[in-house]
Amino acid sequence: MKRSLTKRSIRKILLLAGSIMFIVWTLLPLIWMFISSISPTKHLLDLSASWFPEHPDWSRYREIMFSETILNKGTIVSSPAAVFKRALFNSIFVSGVTTVISLAVGSMAAYAFARLRFRFRDKLLLLILFFQLLPTISLLIPLYVIFRKMGIIDNMICLILLYVSFTMTYTIWVMSGYFRSISRDLEAAAMVDGCSRFGAYVRVILPIARPGLTAVGILAFLMAWDEFMYALIFMNSQSNKTITVALSEFTSKFGIDYGMMMAAGCIATVIPVAISIIFQKNITQGLTMGALKE
Repeated sequence: MKRSLTKRSIRKILLLAGSIMFIVWTLLPLIWMFISSISPTKHLLDLSASWFPEHPDWSRYREIMFSETILNKGTIVSSPAAVFKRALFNSIFVSGVTTVISLAVGSMAAYAFARLRFRFRDKLLLLILFFQLLPTISLLIPLYVIFRKMGIIDNMICLILLYVSFTMTYTIWVMSGYFRSISRDLEAAAMVDGCSRFGAYVRVILPIARPGLTAVGILAFLMAWDEFMYALIFMNSQSNKTITVALSEFTSKFGIDYGMMMAAGCIATVIPVAISIIFQKNITQGLTMGALKE
């Protein structure tokens, strides 16, 4: 009995120690980024300085949030802080629209794969996944040629279409499995009462699948928020850059403004971290549970 209790205690201690190490490993870069964002430049370059500055400097955050474009001899000149602030709103807009389109169209496609029977259904689902597995770099040239002929290079529509192309694949795959976990009897009962299949989908299936839609929507938003390659290649003007690209604006041929870069990184991290914390329960429930098992 004592040996079993001892083994359980050791397991609990090891599990607790492992959890603490994982949390520290995860949070330490974020903590260091925040400390660097409020540290004076001299403090950052001083190897003998303490971890936390004696006099925190919050001016970088004020500069980013309240900076404006400058008119210099008839030419509009934007500071890196102003570019970042504009990019913040661009990323929110692009990621939000991408998420809405992915959920609206992808959930209907996922429902069709889960419920309807048609030729090559499984093969078509695998084909959708195949295009997702292609390296991003291999698609840049053909996509650039297509969008240039369409005349939407350096346009938000271009980024939205690109982001929808990979977030919708994720939505279809996850939601098709989620819809399969919902009992067909619910739809049958709704159609007996006079609903069409689409009516049963809207009135019965979607409310039940809300946890899954919430989880997939949040992860699709984060995927679009963190994307860098497409935004770098297809967005040329400063007014259309996204937040991942705008972070590089603090690097110039004269050096790197590490303090401003860290402050911008903290601001860019706030939104995804807040979303993950607020909807943590929905994410876990949506990805691990269905309403009913068939």
